Amino acid sequence: MITVYKFGALEGVCDASPFCVKVEAYLRMAGLTYESQAGPEYVMKSPKHKLPYIEDNGLVVADSSAILNYLKDTYGDSVDGHLSDVDKAIAIAFIRLIEESLYWVLVHARWCLSYNSTMLQHNIFSQPYFARIPSPLRAILIVKIKRDIKNQLYLQGTGRHTDAEITELGDQNLLALANFLRDKPFFLGAQPSSLDAVAYGMLANMLLVTCYSAPIFEKAKTYQNLVEFTHRFHQRYFAL
Repeated sequence: MITVYKFGALEGVCDASPFCVKVEAYLRMAGLTYESQAGPEYVMKSPKHKLPYIEDNGLVVADSSAILNYLKDTYGDSVDGHLSDVDKAIAIAFIRLIEESLYWVLVHARWCLSYNSTMLQHNIFSQPYFARIPSPLRAILIVKIKRDIKNQLYLQGTGRHTDAEITELGDQNLLALANFLRDKPFFLGAQPSSLDAVAYGMLANMLLVTCYSAPIFEKAKTYQNLVEFTHRFHQRYFAL
């Protein structure tokens, strides 16, 4: 049995992390049976101190991309096996756009926009792991987490821009996705691929999660084909 270790669901989305959603989406697309264990305590148990990671027959694999590669090598490539070399090249480019650029815009929206601070703390400390921590320590912990994430954003580069500039960067990414998707049911045509799992993981956290607000989320709502794709994918694989 494959076990997925993740953060936990956020509203109607299976996880607050696009990378955890990506792995669960792929498992469902591939028809692989799995169970999940959720909680931030698993971060420090992960070999790379990141979530998600999986355990399969005693083998632990960390990092969402490494997990997908492992699943393909172990169980066959039923999700992407139909793709041409050109399709695979396009998929890699868009996955990098989503995971190396648009992701940081999402992080900025949740962690750096002041009006999301109250909801952010509620979502973090409502989890059993943090609820067991004494209140004074929790207050210190949230300050440390926010400082660390802001430092990551600055070192990565996105955090060096103004809020408006970050929104514009994110909107450019959304426009590229919308223009490529056009009126196709999935990004690479009639049949879904792992690129769709990656896109859904990000877009679901922007469009289906309503407890946070941000200009980039409002921008995302204006791309009707991205909205329709997100709901279509959700209904196909998660509305069970």
